Amino acid sequence: MGFSSMLVAILLGLCRQTIGRVLPINIDRFLIFQRRGAMDDPQDLDDPQDLDDTSDLDDPSDQEFIPYITNPSLSATDRTVFGTRKCTVFGYPSTGGVLIKEADLLDIHFLSLPLSHALQRSSSTDEEDRFCNLLRRTGATFWPNKQDWLQVQVGFRKGTKEQKKIMVYGWPTDGVGVWVLRFKSIKQLPNDFGRIRFAMNMEQKIQIMREYGAVFVEDATQVEELNTI
Repeated sequence: MGFSSMLVAILLGLCRQTIGRVLPINIDRFLIFQRRGAMDDPQDLDDPQDLDDTSDLDDPSDQEFIPYITNPSLSATDRTVFGTRKCTVFGYPSTGGVLIKEADLLDIHFLSLPLSHALQRSSSTDEEDRFCNLLRRTGATFWPNKQDWLQVQVGFRKGTKEQKKIMVYGWPTDGVGVWVLRFKSIKQLPNDFGRIRFAMNMEQKIQIMREYGAVFVEDATQVEELNTI
């Protein structure tokens, strides 16, 4: 071995021994990364329900290393949270968990929510359940808690098949039946599907849905996703 090769080997050895000592990195300094403790999650008011599709998750041995995310929207009382370009709506069923929908203007009107200010959840269990039934009709997704939702949003873990599924509903003004579109995930959405968010009323939305092959169901109770959490 030449002198230069020996010198390189020595330098590499020193680097391996000293890395992390000269410039140690403590990720606990960052609020977004905190270890999950037994009582850390503000959404653990009820025991989290089992996920439907465990085969669609990452290796279970990796789950304990998923960072805990601190975020203002983890509040258990927010009804609406307005961001720079969107509004997120939350519903809290009495059976546990949380329904979440990234709402468009038509959703806001359908749910009779104000645009002038954010709202908090109802203090009445019955009233909250009624709102959740309505929120489910907008295609809201059910999550065991907000922490799971945030971890999927930032890519810390994969969602289940049900969490990835996108449901789009169109409700005729005569109150009869419902138009339904199902997509397995956001990857299945047509490239120009964003135009549905610009529908000014339910009739326009249904017309656009039909262009993408929406199916009409005369009895809405026969739509499985509307009757399960």
